[in-house]
Amino acid sequence: MTVNERHFLGFIRYALLGGDYPHGILTRAGWQEQQKMAKNQTVTGLLYTAGSQLPPDLRPPQEMMMKLYSKVVYLENMNRMLNERTCQIFKIYKEMGYHPILLKGQEVATLYDRPELRAFGDIDIFVPDWDMKMNDWVFNNAERVENIPGKDHLVAFNWNGAMVENHLCLLKFYNKSLARKMEEIVKAELNEDTPLTFVTINSQKIEVLPRTLELLYQIVHFSKHLILSGVGLRQLCDITLTIHRYHDVIDAEKLCQWFDMLEIRQMANAIAAAAVRYLGLPSEEVPYDYHEDNFGEKEDDLMDIVMDAANFGYWLKLGKRRSWWQRTAKNLRQYARLYPYMPKETRTEMWLSLIGRLK
Repeated sequence: MTVNERHFLGFIRYALLGGDYPHGILTRAGWQEQQKMAKNQTVTGLLYTAGSQLPPDLRPPQEMMMKLYSKVVYLENMNRMLNERTCQIFKIYKEMGYHPILLKGQEVATLYDRPELRAFGDIDIFVPDWDMKMNDWVFNNAERVENIPGKDHLVAFNWNGAMVENHLCLLKFYNKSLARKMEEIVKAELNEDTPLTFVTINSQKIEVLPRTLELLYQIVHFSKHLILSGVGLRQLCDITLTIHRYHDVIDAEKLCQWFDMLEIRQMANAIAAAAVRYLGLPSEEVPYDYHEDNFGEKEDDLMDIVMDAANFGYWLKLGKRRSWWQRTAKNLRQYARLYPYMPKETRTEMWLSLIGRLK
C-alpha cells in the first residue's frame, strides 16, 4: 500500500468515526490524488467531510474544496430523490399485498452522520413473496427493464428517475451446496414469527433485515463482488458502521455458525480486522472473535485488493479494451487473491467464468 493510500484511509477513518486526522501538508498533486481515489472508491462525501473539518493550514486548496462541494450538492439532491422514491415504491408494494425489505443503499445511509453525503446507488429491495403479478406491474410502469426473471436473480428497472432492483433471492451463491445453506438461513430467519425491523426514511417506517442477518448479508455481498471483479471502500465503510451501531444486538453465536456454514470465516475475520486497523472501528465492538484463526496480516491483503480494484471493479472494467488473454489473466489473478478467503465459492465462480468465456 502506498503512502498516498494510507493518507487517504486516514481521512476516511477521520470522517467516518472521528479520532485523529492525518497530519502533514499535502501538495496540490497530493490532494488531486486523494480526490481521484475518493471518486474511484465512491467516498467523495467522506473526503469532503474530512477536508472541511481539518485545521485551516491542512485543508485542500479552496478551488478543490469547491469542486468537492459541487459533487456533494449532487449527492444531496440524488439522495433526497432516492429517499422519496423508496418511500413511494414501498407504499405501492405494500398496497399490492407484498412484504418488501430494503437492502443496503438508502438503509445503510441512515447510519452515517450525514446520510445525504453517502454515494448513492440503486434502490435494492428483497421481495420474498414475489410473483408474476409484481412482474406485470414492473413491465407496465417501468421506463426500462434491464433484467427479467430466469436470466438473473433480480429484476432491474428504471422508475421515475431511479434504478430499482427487485431481488428474488436474498443472496445468490454459485456453489450449489452453499446456495442451499444460504436459503436455509434465510427461511429460518425470515418467517411469520420474525419480529419486524425498521429504519425511518422521510418519517416513514421501512422494513429492513434483522440486524444479525443484515451483517451477514453485507459481508457476503462485499465478498462476492470482490470475487467477481472488485468492490469499493464505500461497502467496507457500510459494514464498519453497521457493526459500530448494532454490535450490541447482533447474535454473535448465530453469526459465527453462519460463517462456518458458508465457509467464509477467513473473509469475515479479515473484514473485521481491516475495519479496526484502517477505519477506526473499536476492536471491542466486533461481535465475533476475528483473531481466532490466527490469520496474521490478511487485513492488509484484503485492503490492497479493495484499493486495487476500486468500486465494483473500476480498474478491471478499464481492461475491457485489452485482449481476451490479458483480461482472463487479470481475472485469474483476482481469483487467486480471493481464494484463501472463500475457497469453495471462488473456485466455483472461477470455473463458471472460464466455461462462459469458452462458449
